[in-house]
Amino acid sequence: MATTTDDNFEDYEEVTDDISQIRWEDAPALALFTFMILIVGLQFFTRYALNDSLAWTEEAARYCLIMLTFLGSAICVRQGSHLLIGVIFRHLPRPAIKPLAMFNELAMAGFFGGLAWLGLTMIERTSRQMMITLPFPKSYAYTVITLGCGLAMLYGIVNLLRIARRTPEDIASRAIGGI
Repeated sequence: MATTTDDNFEDYEEVTDDISQIRWEDAPALALFTFMILIVGLQFFTRYALNDSLAWTEEAARYCLIMLTFLGSAICVRQGSHLLIGVIFRHLPRPAIKPLAMFNELAMAGFFGGLAWLGLTMIERTSRQMMITLPFPKSYAYTVITLGCGLAMLYGIVNLLRIARRTPEDIASRAIGGI
């Protein structure tokens, strides 16, 4: 059976300029992303235009990217766009869809909950360790990471409760979760 290009891409969402899914909780991630763009721009300018790179920009950009990863993970869980192979739900037998979707959400919430728990330990362990070129303790970065993981866990639990109320057909027809 021959398939067309359109058939191959029917499970992918169209990229648009719609920003209706952005909420107030996304403001820290957006601010951090903007700051990171400015820092990387400054780093690029000082390295290649002035031929004298600022030492702190590399470390600042690295920590921004790490923190942004975990804040972005929480946003993805809230929107229901975290790691999931949605096409599987369209081809599974209907009785298997809901338990698999609930297991997926539970495993994800458990993973982020475990990371948040470990993050609390890292905050305590790094509270007196300073960053190399920046005058801040490393625990600041771990605090943001832990908050991102905690939010992802909470959003996962909310998604799990929503999935419990939905029908298998509804789960198979659209993305899982989405607060």
